[in-house]
Amino acid sequence: MQQSNTGGDVNMVNRMGMWLLMITIILLFGSLSLGFMLTETKKQPLDIPNIFYFNSLLLVASSILLHRGYTQRIKKGKPALLLPSVVLGIAFLISQIYAWYLLFSQGFTIDSSGQKVAYLYMLTGVHALHLVGGLLFLVYVLAKYKGKGRKYFEVATFFWHFLGVLWVYLLAVLTLNA
Repeated sequence: MQQSNTGGDVNMVNRMGMWLLMITIILLFGSLSLGFMLTETKKQPLDIPNIFYFNSLLLVASSILLHRGYTQRIKKGKPALLLPSVVLGIAFLISQIYAWYLLFSQGFTIDSSGQKVAYLYMLTGVHALHLVGGLLFLVYVLAKYKGKGRKYFEVATFFWHFLGVLWVYLLAVLTLNA
């Protein structure tokens, strides 16, 4: 097997592990979103807060910055734009918490609003947990960049893009089936 300057065999193992993780996540969110789509709303209609759309812009901007940073890293040899990407990811999480607050203040609680609302909280909450994992991975890459972090930058970037695409999918499911 040919070795490259990005880590060769190590990166191939990292990519395979990431693909297995992402397939598992796809199956998880596929079944949760199917449950959301098939659940009837018996109580008040579910209104998706507009902040979910704003959140999407934060995550897309973070992903674009991270991609640009990854390509610049090749030229400059340092993790360009990684920190702003992490900051935007944190901003996404904060505004996600605010979105849950808005839903809760409108009376959409897990125990009194039915299964549709429970699925909404579960879908967005589990995505937020995966995002925390992705942020921790990016922070690790940033903190250890001169050592081990460099060889994980590609995989961390790919996973971050995956989480962004997953959010866009979830937002479409939530919007079209609320």
